[in-house]
Amino acid sequence: MMVVMTTTRGERDQPSLQRRLEVLKLPVVPLERHGFLTPSDRADMEREPEAVGVGPDGTAFAVWSHRMDSRRKQVTWHLGGKGIRIVGAIDVETDLCASFVQPLPEGRVLLAAARTGRGAINGEVWTRDGDLEYRGHLGDAIEELQTTPSGKVWAGYFDEGALGGSGPEGHGLARFNQDLTVDWLYPHDAGLPYISDCYTLNLHGETAHFCPYTDFHIQSASGDKVTDWGASPYQSAHSMLVSGADRALLAGWGSEYDVVTLLRIGRDGVRRIGGQCRLVLPDGIEAQRLRYTCRSGDLHAFTRGTWYRTNMDELQAVALSSIADAESG
Repeated sequence: MMVVMTTTRGERDQPSLQRRLEVLKLPVVPLERHGFLTPSDRADMEREPEAVGVGPDGTAFAVWSHRMDSRRKQVTWHLGGKGIRIVGAIDVETDLCASFVQPLPEGRVLLAAARTGRGAINGEVWTRDGDLEYRGHLGDAIEELQTTPSGKVWAGYFDEGALGGSGPEGHGLARFNQDLTVDWLYPHDAGLPYISDCYTLNLHGETAHFCPYTDFHIQSASGDKVTDWGASPYQSAHSMLVSGADRALLAGWGSEYDVVTLLRIGRDGVRRIGGQCRLVLPDGIEAQRLRYTCRSGDLHAFTRGTWYRTNMDELQAVALSSIADAESG
């Protein structure tokens, strides 16, 4: 007689619970409240932005939908600091459900939808006067999208596009020109790790840095050249900061959603440095359901209209000092 052993949900959750209890003992890095995002006409626009993004110079952008007509949207851009600092705004009419907003040279802005049908338009470039300049197909299942100072558009895709897409999404990572035509695609059959899901994307100048699923190799792409720095000793992170040879991986799976792990690239590959730490809000409350954007060594986090920041220096100070404290103790 065969005896079938079953486990309860509580038993299956025990490893995650145990790991969460361990995570809660890690040293914390409080995010800094950096500013607030708001439309110029708060009476007519929704209170929560449809999309947020950060440009190469650290300026934040937001897309707001009109409460009575979802086609009417306002794009605003903001500087950090005390109070609400709107430095620009344009009104547009579009059928796109914007998931991403990014700046382009000469005051233009790019709006993009994460999902789209085969070959359908999901990207639009608008001028500073609110005129539609370009429309294009950026691929389905966009996970992250950022622009460079020169106006190149980088897009990383999640698995629903990367595994089965026939367009740029099928490469996992793509770069576009300002007119939204394809400029470069991550190569297949080039001896590089296959991108099933581009978990992380961080632009530093004109170079893209990423650590994709499933192999989780730390990589960078500049021009048409891709450099594979080696396998990451920590896997599953959804965000990554970049500073020289150092990396900070953020937001792991499950109970590690707020964990930070530091890495360093050396001659022997990629290794961990320091101890882990975790992110919290300025008042110590857990940092949950935040929209993260990584630009070089700066982490930007948004919830509703509040804009938070921290950086690689702050993370390293805490993570490296925790190891020194443990050794001295």
